Amino acid sequence: MCTVAASALAGCGSDTPKKTASSPSATASSTPSNDPDQAAKDKVLAAYTNMREVQIKMAADGDLHTEELAKYARGDAATDLKKSVLRNESMGIKFTGRPEMKPQVTAVDTKGKTATVTDCFDATSWKPVYKDSGKELKLAEQRLKYPVTSQATLEGDTWLVTKITADRTKGC
Repeated sequence: MCTVAASALAGCGSDTPKKTASSPSATASSTPSNDPDQAAKDKVLAAYTNMREVQIKMAADGDLHTEELAKYARGDAATDLKKSVLRNESMGIKFTGRPEMKPQVTAVDTKGKTATVTDCFDATSWKPVYKDSGKELKLAEQRLKYPVTSQATLEGDTWLVTKITADRTKGC
């Protein structure tokens, strides 16, 4: 069970927050910028943030929210998030609390239609619990605050997160 919860905490499985609005709506900053790629960066950041909100909701209630997730994630990212929720659900685990994140778009290539987001994922306040009892799941020693790098791709006029990689060997 520790492995299941650990994969969720890895930032690419399932996250569980306080209940939020039924539809995520992170919006990009409207601060004027001389950066010609700022609009793209804002959209990438919104896709990442909204994907995380759906992930948090999925981990809290055990539902896949497939249609909602598809608005923000595809490929390995979406698959990994769904697998984590299914593993946790099969073991009677959900998450309470909320992870903290500090995502930044560190690269964007509008011609190549790719972008990179780096994040410091902090699961300190995001706890796996048994659904039936509400009792916290005791995990093996593991880092709860670590860097995550995600890749995004522009499909049409929509940025979608396609890959999430957590590095639990480092802190942030």
